[in-house]
Amino acid sequence: MAAVMRARRNRPDMDITVIERSSHISSANCSIPDFLAGAIASKDDLFVLTPESVRVDYRINLLTNHNAIDVNAVKREISVQNKATSQEFSLPYDRLILATGASPFKPNWPNINSKGVFALRAPHDADALRSFIQTQKPRKIVVVGTGTIAQVCAAALHSYGLDIKMIGLTSGLMTDLESTISKRLYDTLANNNIDLYFTDNLYGIKVSLDNKVIGIEEHGDLHQCDMVLLAMGVTPNVDLADSASISLGKNGAITVDKHLKTSRETIYACGDCAETFHKITHKPVYWPLATTSARQGRQAGESASGGQGQDTGTLTTRIWTCFDLQVGRTGLSVKQAEEFGIKASKAEISVDRQMDMALIYDQNERLIGAQMAGMRNVHAALNTLAAAIEGKLTLREIEGLDLGYTPKLSTLWDPIQIAARQGRKQRKS
Repeated sequence: MAAVMRARRNRPDMDITVIERSSHISSANCSIPDFLAGAIASKDDLFVLTPESVRVDYRINLLTNHNAIDVNAVKREISVQNKATSQEFSLPYDRLILATGASPFKPNWPNINSKGVFALRAPHDADALRSFIQTQKPRKIVVVGTGTIAQVCAAALHSYGLDIKMIGLTSGLMTDLESTISKRLYDTLANNNIDLYFTDNLYGIKVSLDNKVIGIEEHGDLHQCDMVLLAMGVTPNVDLADSASISLGKNGAITVDKHLKTSRETIYACGDCAETFHKITHKPVYWPLATTSARQGRQAGESASGGQGQDTGTLTTRIWTCFDLQVGRTGLSVKQAEEFGIKASKAEISVDRQMDMALIYDQNERLIGAQMAGMRNVHAALNTLAAAIEGKLTLREIEGLDLGYTPKLSTLWDPIQIAARQGRKQRKS
């Protein structure tokens, strides 16, 4: 909807049609774990806009419960199906924005679509999962995946008193985290009785004769459970792009230029179906987060309505909570930097267990990454360091920042400055 709103502001006279496959629009998907945990009482509270307000207040021709089937880029037409009647019709367009999102990744396992196997992406997914817990009373759940979504969902499910096992498909929690931050996360999960297990040998869901989940199968083992949550990442929805022969990147997402234009002259793409670029490496990257989607959507709407919107890229900044632990990361890890040919070092500090922090910097002491985990103030520190990376600040410049201090809220020397000083000491030695 960011693209739609921007286009409407730019062109009050423009005829704008939105095709939406569900009955709702503009949901706060990042709050789904809160709804799952019961902190948000109703699924309806997850919807930011109503279809009626979009149609009336913004004068948008909104087609809910309709599927976009095919794009004819030569004729500039899109084929649409009314899901209620199965009627198909064509809509002409002058400019088309693809904002088709992404879907949870599901491995090609036996019984992957059985009752009791879930993946969270939209409010109705969480509603179905919550209903299953309330009616079927499961006792053991396996969460497949150990990334951000897996962690926040495990914490949400913990409130039901379930026996939870998280199974990671790599050798560690998250491959883009430094070891200090990863260990803090690991300890937090373990201290909350989350069983962590790592393997790359899972191959299927085992079900009973009445099609109820009884476990996840690993070569030589069975992880018993009566519910499975798949949190293995997402894949971009690119069927419409394929139908128009639009170019895709190596990561499977739609390739776009700086104005969010695809390889087809009058078609734009934004959000979880599209690539963006990394601000440090300047390489294409797939980063399906709400922040990326909002920025890209606004700029795609600007471009499609006659302006010169530009994709501003990403530092792959993200922040999340795992139980009472706040975690954030931005920029590159040491491993990622080295993969791009950047010689990098890191400075790590721990401030009274309130904050663990790692700063990653290049040979010129320029900050290129930051990671942290703590009980408070992670959001403020992360955003400050993301801005420092954008500004190409060095460790010396970060140490000299004029940051706020009051005894009730902060230490005299901010952890950011302490970490920068530590990095400079390491360089001198």
